[in-house]
Amino acid sequence: MPAPKKGSKTSPKRPAPKRKVPSSHVIDYHPESPVIREHEAEERRRHGFRTAMWMIAAMIVIGLGWVTWHEALEKNSQFMLREVKVNTVGVLTREQIVAATGLTTATNLLTMNLREVRAKIERLPQVKSAVIQRDYHGRLNLDVQQRMPVAWIECAKWDLREPLSGKGCLLDAEGAPVPCDVITRQYLALPRIQFPGLSRAVAGEPSPDLQLHMALKLMRAMHERDEDGHARLERIEIPNAWSLVAHFEGDTRITFGVDDLEPQLVRFDRVLKEARARAWRVATLNLLSRINTPVTFHETPDVSGLALVVTESSSTAR
Repeated sequence: MPAPKKGSKTSPKRPAPKRKVPSSHVIDYHPESPVIREHEAEERRRHGFRTAMWMIAAMIVIGLGWVTWHEALEKNSQFMLREVKVNTVGVLTREQIVAATGLTTATNLLTMNLREVRAKIERLPQVKSAVIQRDYHGRLNLDVQQRMPVAWIECAKWDLREPLSGKGCLLDAEGAPVPCDVITRQYLALPRIQFPGLSRAVAGEPSPDLQLHMALKLMRAMHERDEDGHARLERIEIPNAWSLVAHFEGDTRITFGVDDLEPQLVRFDRVLKEARARAWRVATLNLLSRINTPVTFHETPDVSGLALVVTESSSTAR
């Protein structure tokens, strides 16, 4: 440091003393020593022993539980299947439904999966729905709703032939094909629906075709009229997308339109009522025409007493 000049009153500055930085001391909380290592090893041995004991106890409990379940429940004859009661009406027999479940007398009702059994039954195309109940006394109750056939379906494209051909197929009220293994008199009496343009024929699945559903609706309407003395419906032909031809006993053909079926049925009832009253044998009736409905007869009809409408063309011809 430079010395002060002579005559200066300023005292010379002293250098500031250096501060002492305290030295840091790290404490080891986990010191290594033979004694500490021995204590840690002893603690690990005790912890491992406790874990092993808990595992052994758990295995014993699980084993005892499994043995109890197996001996008291699974092998208990009280819960074994002894009887299957089937409540159903339709083309499937009781034996066929039981065979579809795959159940045997060795089946335990406690461990049986009811959803799987129901799914197996409902996979049958003849079945619409199924309800299963078990009573834990060896009995299983099956309430099976089958698709009830209302008609035969014929379509050459899908190789669906007439009933006695060996390739006949029934139809339920929803338009779903129902395979038929056994033909009875009751089934033979059902009307037939001839539909060459059927778009799909999957057993157990309703058809999407509007014409088919309208044919079923027409068939139900004709069935209701059977009680009034109308001729029995034998078959319904679907020749195109807009018409239905109903064939009755006595060689009578009535043509209906696919749309607006209700007003056509009203006109049908009026014509048939007059035909019964006058003993007419109707051959054809075309209800597609809303005005001047054409009708033909097997014999010359008796029109005495009827007020016939004379058209302008007929009066001019006279």
